[in-house]
Amino acid sequence: MNQDQQEPKSSDHLPAVQSPRELIPIKLPEEHQRFYDKLRAKIEAFIRERSGNEAVAKYVLLAPDLFVLLARLLVDKRIGLQSKALAGAAVAYFISPIDFIPEAVVGPVGLLDDVVFAVFALRKILVDTDEKIVKEHWNGEEDLLRVITSVIRSADNLLGKKLVKKIEQALFRKK
Repeated sequence: MNQDQQEPKSSDHLPAVQSPRELIPIKLPEEHQRFYDKLRAKIEAFIRERSGNEAVAKYVLLAPDLFVLLARLLVDKRIGLQSKALAGAAVAYFISPIDFIPEAVVGPVGLLDDVVFAVFALRKILVDTDEKIVKEHWNGEEDLLRVITSVIRSADNLLGKKLVKKIEQALFRKK
């Protein structure tokens, strides 16, 4: 047997492992970047003015990072169509002036329902999407999975059980 006709080794039947890829920075579309900047400024001003509730402020500050994460997932070619639809719904929920707790009426505290909506969407996205891909797009300071767990555990206290149930119904079509 010559070199080109070698017998296959038992390791030749193992799945191929891809070598790590270099991360390609994703530029956030200008309209999303402007939204992020406005949102971050609004939240920071709110916290400076009303620093009384640190727990709420902690969750409200997640809004810009969650928004950017979801917007980035929308343009990532590795994300499936169903997951992109969920990411799109969550981005639309952030941008829409009509939601369960409108920011126009209550200020940045109104972002709490947006944060819970985004986290519930991400939880569902992570069922079908590799966690590593999602984490590539996360700019937040804390570990993304810890953030998701924390928001889910606190959702009832932040919004009330009825509103959390409505968000779940909107996302997961539960009756």
